[in-house]
Order: sequence, then structure tokens, then C-alpha cells
Amino acid sequence: MTEAGKPKKPRSSMGLGKITEKDEFKHVWRQYQEYHNESWYFNAIDFHANTHVITRVGYRMGVNELETMFLIVLDKSDDSKNLAYFNRIPVKGYPEDDVYGDAKVKFQCLVPMKKWRLAFKDERFEVELIFNERFPPYIYMSQEDPGEALKKYGMEILKVAATRHYEQGMNVKGVVKLKENGRIKEKRQLNCQGHRDHSWGTRDWVLIDGWNWVACQFEDCTMNFTRVRALGKVFEQGFISTSTGHERVMTVEVETQFGFEGNASVPKSSTFNITTPTRKLNIESKTWKSIYLARKMERGSTEVHEQIVHFEMDGRQGYGISEYMSSQKK
Repeated sequence: MTEAGKPKKPRSSMGLGKITEKDEFKHVWRQYQEYHNESWYFNAIDFHANTHVITRVGYRMGVNELETMFLIVLDKSDDSKNLAYFNRIPVKGYPEDDVYGDAKVKFQCLVPMKKWRLAFKDERFEVELIFNERFPPYIYMSQEDPGEALKKYGMEILKVAATRHYEQGMNVKGVVKLKENGRIKEKRQLNCQGHRDHSWGTRDWVLIDGWNWVACQFEDCTMNFTRVRALGKVFEQGFISTSTGHERVMTVEVETQFGFEGNASVPKSSTFNITTPTRKLNIESKTWKSIYLARKMERGSTEVHEQIVHFEMDGRQGYGISEYMSSQKK
């Protein structure tokens, strides 16, 4: 929907292959596969405001289920000051009005591929954030030949990764209000860079052995890349967005040091060596805060360390998310 509340005619999405503006919204099919997943993810990391927001809404229509997550991090050591909201509820279908979420979390597209509004409200917090386009979206595999990609990874890739997937660097403004006894106690204004992604298709979490997923913001660029281990293969994808366009990330190598705050299972730093068609880059991350997320299923479980990190590349400082995931099969 547009800001005026009226549908806007879809147009080609800035060279993103077959994706158009209508792909910002839900994808309704006559029949959903068992491991269907359509999700929208956003993060806003603001060290100046000492306030960080990570959120996701996911529809698993194969089992008629909605999952929501809204994380607010105000303090790295005292989680009683933070928020970790998770909800999983049955649904009969997608919402008709293209406002995604539940009673507390709301995601609304204001301008396709350019502008989103996020809101959250409970007894402790009120949040309203506007995400504006920093760079155009990048659709994964858009700079690869689909036939060659399927030959390289095999048809099995369709079982573990959402079939369509795009990501985007964003600029974020808004407010996080802290409440006490029903009254506003403090307001924190966010004015930072952030990130978002949207994916839909089939995602069988247990078939994924593990992944590193990185979304980092530097002054002049957004970098997003992933290294996924599944089905005995390694999938490496990503991009760098600048004012001149997108550059594909071809390979991703990762070296991780564990032991954050004395926990041997939590990464405290990582070194990422990536290659593009024109260059090689070295990016280092240092964990500032690690958030543990777990998903249990009948066939196994998935653990995620969602990490707010500082990045460094060639002496330049950045910030964002470094996500470390692993699965255990029963």
C-alpha cells in the first residue's frame, strides 16, 4: 500500500530481475508446502542512542502459524532492562490489509522497496520506527545464472533456503519510549543505519547444519553476506551496496574465536575474508552483545547467536549484526 492507503501499480524494481514492487507484500498460493516460510526481518543498531532493535515476523502457512520476535537492547549486561518478545500463534491465513504481525508488533510497507513503518507496544515499551531506503534492494542470485547455480548446489537447495530472497541497507529514524506504571519515563530517539530482508518459499531449518550471516553498515556502504552449510555443501552468497550500485560477493571464508564473556559456545570475534569479481576484503567483527535464540522441532533443534557487533575493515569502523547458527538433528 502507498502512504495514501491506495494500491500502487507495480513496476520493475530497479533491475532486480523478475521481482517487482508487489513482491514487497505477501505471496498467497493455493497450496503451501509443509516447510513454507515467508518472513520480514529488520534491525536498527544505534550506539549513539544506546538503543538497538531487532525484529522479525514470519508466516509458516504450511502449518498455519505466525511467529513474531521483537528485541530491544538497552544494556549489554543487564537483560532486565531489555526486551525479548516472542510469540507463536495459529492463523488461518495472511492478513488482508498487508499489515503484518500480532497484537503488539506491526510491520507496514509505506512505499514498496523504499519505506517501512514498524511499531511495537506493551506495558514497558512503545516503539515507532521508519525505515527508509539507503540503497536499492539486492535479490540473492540475481548476478548468477540460475541454471549454473542449481547445477553447482543441486535441486536440494530449494529444500533448505527460501526460494526468493532480497536484502536492503536502510536509514532508520524513530523513537523508543520507556514506560513505568503506564507513564512515559524516557524517550530515546534513533537516527541510524539499519538493515532488512524479505524471503519466501521453503525453508527446512533442520536440514541446515549451520550458517554465518552478516549485515554490516559502513559510512559509504552496506555489506551483507552469508556462508551456509547444508546437505554436505557450502553455499556462499552476498553483496556490497554503494552509491554506484551492487557488487556480488562470490566467496566467504570465516574464522571464529569463541569465549565471549567466558562462554565457550559463544563467538567473541570473527574474521571474514570475502571475494567479489574485482577484489578481496577482510572484515573483522567483535561481539558487543550476544542474544541466544532457540527453535525446537520434532526432528531436532536450531540455535542462533544473534550478535550486535563492531566491524573493522581497513581501519574503518562499522556496526551491525553477525549471526551464528547451528542445528542438531535427532
